[in-house]
Amino acid sequence: MFVDEVINYICEKECGPREYELLNSLASIFIEFPIDNEPPSSAVVALAANCGAALPNALASGLSCISDQHLPIEQIAKFISLNYNESPSEVFRQFKNKNLKIPGFGHPSIKGEDDRVIKLKNNFKDLYGDRTRFCIQLERHMPVPMNIGCIIASLSLDNGIKANNCIYLPLMGRMLGWLKLYNKTKTRFNKVVPSFENIKNDNQEISK
Repeated sequence: MFVDEVINYICEKECGPREYELLNSLASIFIEFPIDNEPPSSAVVALAANCGAALPNALASGLSCISDQHLPIEQIAKFISLNYNESPSEVFRQFKNKNLKIPGFGHPSIKGEDDRVIKLKNNFKDLYGDRTRFCIQLERHMPVPMNIGCIIASLSLDNGIKANNCIYLPLMGRMLGWLKLYNKTKTRFNKVVPSFENIKNDNQEISK
């Protein structure tokens, strides 16, 4: 199957049934954004669709927004890889003293805990490794909770995915969400409309 081939390509170890379940979840949980207003990359896809762009061009518009400021899962994974053997309290102290931001905590749109993070934490406790445990301990020192990028990166690293491949599965899932958004935009609007009209979604709360 396609997903099996993808997982075999990006995973450095042989996956059992639980690892397959986790890696599938890392893609599927990222299909929908859990609040009304879409994030910047999704908004760009909708705006491109509304301007008449073909699907590949609209998806490319969204992909061009991925950076160390938006969807920085690779950067979070590299931070975890460099620091997970250290004391979480010491990492927090060092970053605070240097006035540096610790990646993977807080979200510009989602205030408080993210239901997606809670779902992954609760469903895959048996797959926690040193990296996920490090992030959970570090979260206790942080003024804001762990974000979705952090739990995806830490669980991915603990289950055989390299830091530079951690974005692959969630990005596959998000592109399916973009496809849905593209088709909805093309169906709903037959002419160019103001941006705020076409970047809201119809998502329901994710069940825990």
